[in-house]
Amino acid sequence: MGAGASAPGAFERLPDPVDEATAMALLGNCFDRADWETITAGTGKCIKSTFITTIEVRNHALSLRSWLEFWRIDELLDVLESLDVMSPTDLTLLEEKEVSKIGLKAVQKKHWQKALAHSKYLEAIHFDKPPSPLNLWLESWRLDRLGAGLYDLGCDVKEDIIDLSESDAAALGMKLLEERRWKQATSQLLKVIRAYDFNDNTRNSAPGLKTWLESLKLEELDEPLRMLGVVELCDLGDMDDRELATLSLNKLQRKHWDMGMLQVLKAKKETGLDGKNDDPTFRGFLESWRLGRLGPIMEDLGAYVQQDLLDLEPNEYSLLKMRPLEAKRFEQAMIALEEEFQAWS
Repeated sequence: MGAGASAPGAFERLPDPVDEATAMALLGNCFDRADWETITAGTGKCIKSTFITTIEVRNHALSLRSWLEFWRIDELLDVLESLDVMSPTDLTLLEEKEVSKIGLKAVQKKHWQKALAHSKYLEAIHFDKPPSPLNLWLESWRLDRLGAGLYDLGCDVKEDIIDLSESDAAALGMKLLEERRWKQATSQLLKVIRAYDFNDNTRNSAPGLKTWLESLKLEELDEPLRMLGVVELCDLGDMDDRELATLSLNKLQRKHWDMGMLQVLKAKKETGLDGKNDDPTFRGFLESWRLGRLGPIMEDLGAYVQQDLLDLEPNEYSLLKMRPLEAKRFEQAMIALEEEFQAWS
């Protein structure tokens, strides 16, 4: 965008209504005639709030595909993904020789320049977060079992979920605790959308290694990382610069890696949250409290990690069909787990 767009308070200082000359001066190479004619209805000016909202919506594209659609170059999606482009700001890191191989047509070149200017603007305002695709969102809420059902209903991105009716959700066949996490997750999702933040990186839980790599377009690193001894996402935090260098990351891959490390730090914190002996696995947690016999019952209720048990009400503990001493140990475990999670949050 124009040099002034990224300056603090630039939008607040706009006149109301906004005229075409002002819009062109602010947006620079990002000024889009089609957009302007739409929001002004051919009058040559529009309400300030409408103008700002149009820019905010474009800044908060749901995905790379939707961002490319804004600039009418979505036909380039496949070739850009083959070049490891994951988000709008990745365009600025492409080499000239890589761009030349795309084979842009005459009109596409004009749209490309607009998209590139917008990419630089997003980078200037530090609006650069890793994407949060549907599979990553589901796994972070321990709802990945619902993925196939959601895809069958036509949900391709997590924002599609807000269009589901209660009967649609009921058809997913959620277990007791899955249903409670679903309510928490969809409530948070609505807040994210209302805040124009489709790339929110808040996590109810850290994702698995494979899903994390796929979300960052780093899936080819799965085998090399496992050869280094990486098993869970938290293990990446133990890598030093020498081990990272063995992965031979290119510029885009290194950028994606650094963006995703925030989730790795969260994963390392989560590994210590088990209420007792810092064993990160659910099985280890249960065995440390001598509650391993309850594992299958908990899974039937939809509990897959320690924090899922915190959604159980005390009057529902009977669903676990515990023996007398198991019940005592379970209550002690819940107290310890609750205290540890409260201290962490």
